[in-house]
Amino acid sequence: MRVLFLSDPLFTRHEREMIARLAVGLADEGFRVAWGVPERIAQTLNEQVLTPVVPYIERRLGLSPARRAGVLRDAASAVLGGDPDIVHFFGGGVSRLGAETARLAGALPAIEVWRPGLEGTIRLVINRVYGGAVGSERGARALLVVPTDGLRDKLNAAFPEAVARTIPWGVYPSDRQQEDDDGTLCMVLLGPGRDGRSWQAAFRAAVRSLRASDRLHLFADAETTRRLRLWSVARQAGVLGQLSLLDEAATTRELMLRADLVLQPDARGETRTILLDAMAAGAAVLAAADPRSDLLVDGSTARLVVDQTEQQWHESIEMLVHDSGLRRRMTESARGLVREQHRASRQILSLVDAYEWIGGDAERIEAPSVLGPDGP
Repeated sequence: MRVLFLSDPLFTRHEREMIARLAVGLADEGFRVAWGVPERIAQTLNEQVLTPVVPYIERRLGLSPARRAGVLRDAASAVLGGDPDIVHFFGGGVSRLGAETARLAGALPAIEVWRPGLEGTIRLVINRVYGGAVGSERGARALLVVPTDGLRDKLNAAFPEAVARTIPWGVYPSDRQQEDDDGTLCMVLLGPGRDGRSWQAAFRAAVRSLRASDRLHLFADAETTRRLRLWSVARQAGVLGQLSLLDEAATTRELMLRADLVLQPDARGETRTILLDAMAAGAAVLAAADPRSDLLVDGSTARLVVDQTEQQWHESIEMLVHDSGLRRRMTESARGLVREQHRASRQILSLVDAYEWIGGDAERIEAPSVLGPDGP
């Protein structure tokens, strides 16, 4: 089976490692995989990953989606040895291009539904690929790859012509050992700051903790810190020596291996592997309460901030900073969750199963799903 991954710039930036893992894992299972990314980053990415990279033309005046898709289809077919059987979309920015490419190639569309609210994108893709006439046979459907059962059930009800599969995202377990508490504690503030008020409250709360203890150091997302104009808050507090800004997602991911406390103020039901990386590495997670996330369980895998005020963020930070026993219990529980439910190998095998099911593989179509009896 030939598979074309297609990721938009934002998804490529934040989830490059996950897509690369999936591509290598599928190749190990006998799939032919190519990865389509924007022209401007294709050469750099091609030097960093093992999977063949196919550049695609981004939206440009005077160049129609059909023309761009035709160029992409030809390039992907040359690499794969034929038209792709499946085009897997990562990020809404490639929905139109990917749908047109799948239509031209006669491929099945697979959509990574990484957050709620993508129903419009899903409908656009299905309608463009099939022209509103999706076949009733099992092999002529769209595949919706979702991280949670709740989202799966909702999408199966909304899109009867598609099939949604629950495939939790996965990471590699870490063998990092817990260190003594007599050194500097590293805090990392994550997220794009879509909830600007919560992000500002968390930043200001962290700065208050920095002022109270010189054993704390804060690493914060550079783009969000600048956009919300929070650098001056740290300067006025006199803690610039305890603050570092992170410009690259890869640098942030490497820092997860050494972080003690991770702050996640955005609560939009989004799935991101960087939070899984933090849990796998033994970092305590302090996050805004998110009813759409089954990864964050208050008092078990994370400490949740409900009101998201500066005071509540500050109280929660201080509690985790000074209670090493609580941190240890939370991190052990979170690491256990990652080992049991969010391994990279499980994600790869689940995707193999879903591809072969949707593609009509006669040997696998009636076989039990690796997801268990609840799989579709």
